Amino acid sequence: MKGSAEVTLQDGIIVAVYTGEMNMEIVKQAATGIEDLLSKSQSTKILYNTLNMESPSMKLAMEMKSFDAKIRDKVQKSATVVPGAATAFLASIAFILSKNHKVFHNDLAAALSWLKT
Repeated sequence: MKGSAEVTLQDGIIVAVYTGEMNMEIVKQAATGIEDLLSKSQSTKILYNTLNMESPSMKLAMEMKSFDAKIRDKVQKSATVVPGAATAFLASIAFILSKNHKVFHNDLAAALSWLKT
């Protein structure tokens, strides 16, 4: 199953929804969308929703780590919602140097609530 990523602005939070199997092209397209919204909006909070994403490769986690380093100074808070332990582990690697990032297991509502505080 080919993957997809959709980046939108919802209630002042940049929301990136990843679905299916990710590849470098999809991850980079989402990163471009996130950067665009960071520069065009007042938002400094990002939600990465990976609930319907297949577990990514270590290579993609490292790409996200590089992307996070690029935008880190513009982001006040970020959260990743994961479906399981494998994705949680890779998210913790991808965002290890983030100032204020949390991983939430299967709880989109809790992630949104935390981002809004």
